[in-house]
Amino acid sequence: MNKRTRIAILLSVLILSVCLVDSVFGAERGGRRMRFGRDAWKLGMQAYSFNRFTFEEAVAKTKALGMGYIEAYPGQQLSKDKPDVRTDHNMSGEQRLLMKQILRKAGIKLMNYGVVGLPNNEGECRKVFDFAKEMGIETIVSEPPEDAFDLISKLCDEYEINVALHNHPKPSHYWNPETVLKVCEGRSERIGACADTGHWMRSGINPLDAIKMLKGRIISLHFKDLNEFGNGHDVIWGTGKADVKAILTELRDQEFEGVFSIEYEHNWLNSMPEIAGCVSFFERMESELGLSRWNYIFNGEDLTGWDGDPRLWSVKDGAIRGETTPEKVAQGNTFLVWREGTLRDFELKLKFRIQNGNSGVQYRSKEFDKWRIGGYQAEVENAPGKVGFLYHEAGRGWLVDVGDMMEIDKDGKKTVVGNVSDKDELIKAGYYKDKDWNEYHIIGQGNHLTHYLNGYPTMQLIDNDRVVDPDDKRDQKGALREGVLALQIHAGPPMVVEFKDIRIRQSRRSFYEDAIVLFDGKNLKEDWEVKGGDWNKSKWAAGKAAVSAEDPKKLAGSGDSGAMINLVGGHGQGVDIYSKQEFGDCRVELEVMVPQGSNSGIYLMGQYEVQVLDSWNRDKLGMGDMGAIYSASEPQVNATRPPGEWQRYVIDFRAPRFDADGNKTANARFMRVELNGEVIHERGLEVKGSTGGALRGKEVAKGPLMFQGDHGPVAYRNIVVTPFRSRD
Repeated sequence: MNKRTRIAILLSVLILSVCLVDSVFGAERGGRRMRFGRDAWKLGMQAYSFNRFTFEEAVAKTKALGMGYIEAYPGQQLSKDKPDVRTDHNMSGEQRLLMKQILRKAGIKLMNYGVVGLPNNEGECRKVFDFAKEMGIETIVSEPPEDAFDLISKLCDEYEINVALHNHPKPSHYWNPETVLKVCEGRSERIGACADTGHWMRSGINPLDAIKMLKGRIISLHFKDLNEFGNGHDVIWGTGKADVKAILTELRDQEFEGVFSIEYEHNWLNSMPEIAGCVSFFERMESELGLSRWNYIFNGEDLTGWDGDPRLWSVKDGAIRGETTPEKVAQGNTFLVWREGTLRDFELKLKFRIQNGNSGVQYRSKEFDKWRIGGYQAEVENAPGKVGFLYHEAGRGWLVDVGDMMEIDKDGKKTVVGNVSDKDELIKAGYYKDKDWNEYHIIGQGNHLTHYLNGYPTMQLIDNDRVVDPDDKRDQKGALREGVLALQIHAGPPMVVEFKDIRIRQSRRSFYEDAIVLFDGKNLKEDWEVKGGDWNKSKWAAGKAAVSAEDPKKLAGSGDSGAMINLVGGHGQGVDIYSKQEFGDCRVELEVMVPQGSNSGIYLMGQYEVQVLDSWNRDKLGMGDMGAIYSASEPQVNATRPPGEWQRYVIDFRAPRFDADGNKTANARFMRVELNGEVIHERGLEVKGSTGGALRGKEVAKGPLMFQGDHGPVAYRNIVVTPFRSRD
């Protein structure tokens, strides 16, 4: 093989690996994959919808609605703790940092800002643009005077920030889309429309006609649907007089890539249920328009594709309804079964509401008799602290309590190896809404199962038990890798349970080996070694980690299980620790706690460091801050949480390649790194060599996972490594 051929093959393998990981994690586990761009549509909240509340409350409501974006407006009170601070471009540096921390803690990105004035005054305009640049805002929403546009056009290109022209109702200056087109002509492509569909309706304009007229100049939307043209009020999208489906179809055909801000100007103090209805409509439309890989498997009208006892199951008000009465009794636990497929490696989302009794969501399950199901069950019950746990119906019974991370070994032995949440804190935070709609997000990948309820993690399971025979209906006591989806009515007193917005996303093929738990929560020396081999120099211990009550710069441990804690006092007092097991291409998932001012690092293969640092009060991040690939790249955003809180990393890593003679042919790559749910590195960040402090003096094809322990106190828990299937 000549050199050119060898290079071509290596490049092909590299490109395939990059595309493979991007397709798996972009489409299957992370953000949406669009036919004309990644995350082409972003749904967020215009904070003005919650103008009776503080900005901090608006952010919390946005998170509760399952959205990741918000648009701020000038003048909203920042928080109850800061009643005199208002959100606008005149905030001090300290106030801006507080605003960023509110957003960061909730995992919400500030995308737009407006409606704000942009006068024909360069100094005043630059204040707004400087604020937008510092806050990471992509679009300023405004209604500027026409004589300001030459200045605005220059600033848009200089700052690389958009200006979107908002249309308040007639007689505002930009109520007519023709005026927007006129001022955009010959100016920066970053100037366009903030299309307010509701205000067009109030001005007597059909929003579909306006959207068509503004093709190529729409930057963002204040999206609305009204109960009537003229003086109508906001209603749940799809229930008003706008042809919302046609509008969204037109935007898809225009290949629009931007932000939809929900600006709901009705029922101000109790609009959350209506806004949630808008979110549900939007997500379903994305699926119908081919802009999402979520597949809706309940049509909201009838039980097409589903099968169960017709006495007990029906559709009412767009939801599946399971109901028993004294006259209609369930003879044992009975199920409504989805008949149009099975679940293997998947994500499932659905909403449920239960009035009384007991129910559950069966997945990867077996039908051993008509409408009788055995297998994994996500608990549905009006019982905070219990709803969200994992049960094995007609099999192994109880599996994982709320808050726990469990491993089941090949002999069926159960071991709690960590905690995904504190159950009491979940209850205090209101993770479950009593007799209201709640959303499950369930992920099954090989032997790794995860439950989220309303965005809160409720349990994880690594199930290494023997796999049951899928063809033997009597074989129930073991792990399941594929099976049916079903909804439960439990035998007993009369009950009512409802389900809606049921959708799935499945991998076409498996790209993973089985997940491996690297720390059982107790026995450090069984699977780990310290650098230098002398455990007497180590301060690593197992226990429940917390910030020391005496010193916020230190950690304290209690008990003898839970996390891996480095109980050092400061720099230079401990040693690094690394796994005995070695890996190449893999996904690493773990949680880390770092106290005030402390420092550590996660070394993939013992060689390539992802930085761990208390960067909570940092405004600008460098290559030594939390989330940095040390000395190679700073993180795209500051996604850190306050010191002393658990923070979650998901790292997709591709090992370096070597030829038969041991010569390196391709550098290591961090394909994608998430911190606390935000992508901080992507697209295959290349690292050309080992980080300082690496375990070995040279790069190799496989290596351990190593945690830096000589720079300060730190704790790690829920450490899971999932090797990728070989592609070379």
